[in-house]
Amino acid sequence: MKVLRMLIVGVVIAAGVSRVQAQDAQAEKTIIANERAVNDAIAKGSVAGFKQHVAADGWAIDPMTGRGSIADFVKDFDAMTKAMKIASWDLTESKVQWVDANTAVHSYKWTAKGTYQGQPIPSPTWASTVWTKKNGQWVAVFHHESIPPPAPK
Repeated sequence: MKVLRMLIVGVVIAAGVSRVQAQDAQAEKTIIANERAVNDAIAKGSVAGFKQHVAADGWAIDPMTGRGSIADFVKDFDAMTKAMKIASWDLTESKVQWVDANTAVHSYKWTAKGTYQGQPIPSPTWASTVWTKKNGQWVAVFHHESIPPPAPK
């Protein structure tokens, strides 16, 4: 009886996993495309493009400004993007980890050439964004960036 029960549980779990994995493949493409759109909006100084994919009540942490709300980031968006000159950027090594069917963490390596307030932008940077599905749309609710330490000599 225990073996039969375990077999039934295993089949149910496998069926659920394969169903979620099948729907996640398209969602992962959407999340990565949205991540690219957010980065492009920042590089081009488009607050509207940024707000399209980022929750107004979200938060972020980065090495230059520390922890802050997206609302504050949006207030400073024009001044910040005017002080930034990005010649090129790219996202590589994307990995999407699922929390549940409506929440995922996208981690990736961000590389760029450019300056902020006349200083070189740190590159590469490792970043992660928490994405959640709200009203049928994937939106970023939390973002974190880390500059890797220098290689040992």
